[in-house]
Amino acid sequence: MKTFHLASYNRASNGAIEHLRKELEKRKMLKPAATADYIIAVGDRTETFDVVLHQWRCGVPIIHLWAGEVSGWNVEDEVYRHSLTLMSMMQLCTNEKAKDRVTSLCKAVGKKSNVHIVGNVYLDDLSINESKVPKEPYILVLYNPPTLLEEQEVRWEIVEVSNIVICMKMAEKIDKHIWIEPNGDINSKLLEKNVNQINLPREQFLGLLKNCKYFITNSSCQFYEAPFFLKPKQIISVGVRNKNRESKHARMNQQGATEKIIKLLSSL
Repeated sequence: MKTFHLASYNRASNGAIEHLRKELEKRKMLKPAATADYIIAVGDRTETFDVVLHQWRCGVPIIHLWAGEVSGWNVEDEVYRHSLTLMSMMQLCTNEKAKDRVTSLCKAVGKKSNVHIVGNVYLDDLSINESKVPKEPYILVLYNPPTLLEEQEVRWEIVEVSNIVICMKMAEKIDKHIWIEPNGDINSKLLEKNVNQINLPREQFLGLLKNCKYFITNSSCQFYEAPFFLKPKQIISVGVRNKNRESKHARMNQQGATEKIIKLLSSL
């Protein structure tokens, strides 16, 4: 049986692929990078790119998970993501638009694509833990600074988000808001005065998400997990990050990705 290493070194990505990781471990298909037959490159992070680039240079076959995505306003993520796609011998996509993008990208450089729509592993485990949910109504805020913006531009967006929070609290007569710690990208330090809740395990975050009155965010969570728990009017999108995600043009909520992925891996 072939073995695989999940190249994911970011807390958000690790939480999202935890179900896939457990299933691979159960089947004894998971190995350290040094001994695995294949590397599964997860997403678009620079730390993942660095490790995968080294393994690719050593001749280890690469499989790219979440290939073909776009945030719409994050050049850094796009560069790493599409580079990982070009290094990979198999590309796993969440939706049709992403598949089309991978096919076009590979064709442009004369590379043969091996692309499959599997859905999103984010959605294979929506277990919640409500231990952090307060008794009183609250607004949930998650803002990750766009890496493309200069510091002053990020400051302006933070002020804008803060004003939206204040206005929503006044309009809805809600006293409490919970502002989650950002993902650690550049300029995250600018949010130190706004954050009042450190990062939580995924189950506790989803517990907060399910029970909030409104979710103010620029995270991709607004397209993936949030629609399973909230009505559209409860989700308030802010800022430029993820402004061009393709949620209006492609199905972003397909479940069952883990089993589809394992079936593809088992066929190698």
